[in-house]
Amino acid sequence: MIFAALVVLVILLDALRLRARAAALRTLPPGALPQTSPRPGGPPVSILPESTDSSGASAQAVDNFVLVTAPGVTATDGWDPGDADLVDLIPSDLPITAALDLLSTTDPKTYRKDHWARGVSANQAILTRYPADLDPEDPTEFTAYVRDVKDHVDREVDLAVAKDLKAGPYDPKKRPALLRQRGKRPALSTTASVIGYASVVTAAIVAWPWGLIAALVYSAHPYLVFAGTALKPRDRHVPRLIRTPLLWRTSTWRSTREKQQQEQLEAAKPWYENALKKLPFLEEPRTTCPDCGSSDLRRQVEGEDLIQRKPGTFTMDRCVRCGHVWQNPRLTEEGLGFYYRDFYDGLGEGAADAVFSGKNDPYYGRANMVKPFTTPKKWLDVGSGHAHFCLAAKEVLPTTRFDGLDQGAAIEEAADLKRIQQAYRGGFKEFAGELRGQYDVVSMHHYLEHVRDPWEELDIAADVLPEGGYLLIELPDPEWRLGWMFGKYWMPWFQPQHQHMMPIGNLKHALGERGLTTVAEERAKAHMCNDFVLAALLFLGRHAPRTPAPWNPAKPKFLRLRRATVWTLGIPLFLVAVALDQTLNRALAKYNDRGNAYRVLARKESP
Repeated sequence: MIFAALVVLVILLDALRLRARAAALRTLPPGALPQTSPRPGGPPVSILPESTDSSGASAQAVDNFVLVTAPGVTATDGWDPGDADLVDLIPSDLPITAALDLLSTTDPKTYRKDHWARGVSANQAILTRYPADLDPEDPTEFTAYVRDVKDHVDREVDLAVAKDLKAGPYDPKKRPALLRQRGKRPALSTTASVIGYASVVTAAIVAWPWGLIAALVYSAHPYLVFAGTALKPRDRHVPRLIRTPLLWRTSTWRSTREKQQQEQLEAAKPWYENALKKLPFLEEPRTTCPDCGSSDLRRQVEGEDLIQRKPGTFTMDRCVRCGHVWQNPRLTEEGLGFYYRDFYDGLGEGAADAVFSGKNDPYYGRANMVKPFTTPKKWLDVGSGHAHFCLAAKEVLPTTRFDGLDQGAAIEEAADLKRIQQAYRGGFKEFAGELRGQYDVVSMHHYLEHVRDPWEELDIAADVLPEGGYLLIELPDPEWRLGWMFGKYWMPWFQPQHQHMMPIGNLKHALGERGLTTVAEERAKAHMCNDFVLAALLFLGRHAPRTPAPWNPAKPKFLRLRRATVWTLGIPLFLVAVALDQTLNRALAKYNDRGNAYRVLARKESP
């Protein structure tokens, strides 16, 4: 009875959550937009002037709108998009699976104004001011296009139900690719569906008659979600107990972008084959601390690349005297290039962007730390990446100009997306002369631990800042006790990229030596309660077989079965980790005023 009651409770809570989102969808009223009738199964219809550049979403906006439709979608009326630059049109008869996938991805209440909400699409039709050249046979192109447009800070993107729009055919074989495009793992979605289905069936067998209630509520889930809303899925009357297992079939269909990525993988193989011959890319180990010079050293952690699973084993030593932790022996510059390649740019760009856009609380915390001391005119963020911090900080300090510096191509894209005004692509040192005295605030967020010589970077920052300017630094805290407990599975050790881990006392001392006075520090406030969850994910990821890559071309036997088994068995571990992060982890940080990261704000004094 208790088990059946829990199953019913979970189903009802999920239905209420999705129903609230479905009810929040606005309905697009008919308007004066010229009617367009796409040819069934034909290419997208464009009503842009012939002279308009149609090279992609980055082109200049035009006054007209273009209606882009998928094959089989029929439009019988025009719609007024209002003041939005792009509206994703949702047919009222959108199939249940597509509708639930859409609602589980985004919250319509906050979608339009939320810079952090990733662009989504029902993959049926789009009204847009921007040129669109999409493959009508590839539904993932709709989501990719909407995301590209929404990533621009100055563009308004919305989604709405268009009642007179009739949905095209739905191909379940393309669903895994659609989920991947939205940043989800199809295997995990299938596993969750199987577990939910099995729970209902088990309850119906072992907890009769309460299990019958669970089965009835499970079957009624679509009606609970969509009844009374603008969405009326055309297949809502198909019994859920019959429809759900049809979604468990595996599919080898790949989207256009996935095929392009596979071509990139193949093209990268020769480079990696040559580089792998030069492993391990390590210098001679140090016998003294690079910070204080002490020879009293201890082994802190032995790690490996747990993200991309590139080969190699790495060690970090700790100085007993000062507590500094560093990679020893450290990678050569060529080695760093090997492990950085295809991580933030290239093959790994999409994943990196998704990670950094997923949690924005720290970005606001950093900006708010500076606010009591100064309202800067110009702020330079060093190691800015995709400039997600600058995007958030602009909300806290709307009059401040934010510029970014990074070695990767993402910094130039950030300028194109207007997250920053000026992009400096390259090393801090090479731009030092040009930047000297130009910025009231310089920030380095999770940057110093990546560089080979953090003390030189501090020298450059002290030189660049004008008198009275501020330097804001955020670093992972090597003194955090959970980091010692989890060993290589503590994410901030992050081998082999992290070269140095500085205790807060060491950093403050180094700043003082360079004429920078610490005016504020935050430890518990900089903490992110995710140590248990990330450790669990790294542990499971290490034991689940990986898809072949240029740096690891071996094809594991029974890849899908083994991977599904690991992640299925790992679900209880993941749930326990979530609970521990929200209880024990949070309590430890609050009680000790410590965390897995810290922030230091320092002011440059007169010579």
